[in-house]
Amino acid sequence: AARGFRDPTLSDRYYVGTTGRGFVTGNPDLDPETSLQFDLAARYGGERVRLALYAYQYRIEDLIERYEAPDDMDPLTPPQFFFRNRGTALLRGLEFEVRTTLPRGLAIEFVAQAARGEAIDDDAPLADVPPEGAILTLRQTVGAKGDVMFRAAGYLEDDDAGPTEKPTPGYAVLDFGGGWRFSGRAEVRVILRNLLDHTYPGSPDTQAATAPGRSASLTLFFIF
Repeated sequence: AARGFRDPTLSDRYYVGTTGRGFVTGNPDLDPETSLQFDLAARYGGERVRLALYAYQYRIEDLIERYEAPDDMDPLTPPQFFFRNRGTALLRGLEFEVRTTLPRGLAIEFVAQAARGEAIDDDAPLADVPPEGAILTLRQTVGAKGDVMFRAAGYLEDDDAGPTEKPTPGYAVLDFGGGWRFSGRAEVRVILRNLLDHTYPGSPDTQAATAPGRSASLTLFFIF
């Protein structure tokens, strides 16, 4: 259990000007926000299997929130953003992790999470709350110096858009990679991302661009 306190930043209070997201106007009358936080963790560690379950609930008073003005202005006018205190907000969620190591060098990791955030006064959704999702990662050692990795991530459709967000579709992303250690001082890694070349938003922000499509990276590591 914890008690949290956050004062508005100078930008939250006084900044007026253009940013990458639009025109922002600070609010000098913002009150500090406070929170009462409860976190619960249960873990199990065996020889080959590790499990973890996390639950949390944060109750935030006078939440400092950035919001966008109604979109009824000239289309050529940049989006207008303001700050306000949003009464009482409630954020809660669950996270689950399992890791296991199998014979012949195969490691499996599975992570799933679900979260919900809303304002108590009108049940309006909060910003920056991720959609329900899960990630499965497989890692296989190759000989004494190599490894390969496969990762599948999936996220559900999110209609609970916050005050500066837009609804986002469900999507899945597949990644593949591997590496080879030439010695204790040199290593090469290759990562192929978004193999299916799915189109999805880079974030739920109303001004966000589309996330990168299929891509590849090659990285060399040297230790001197």
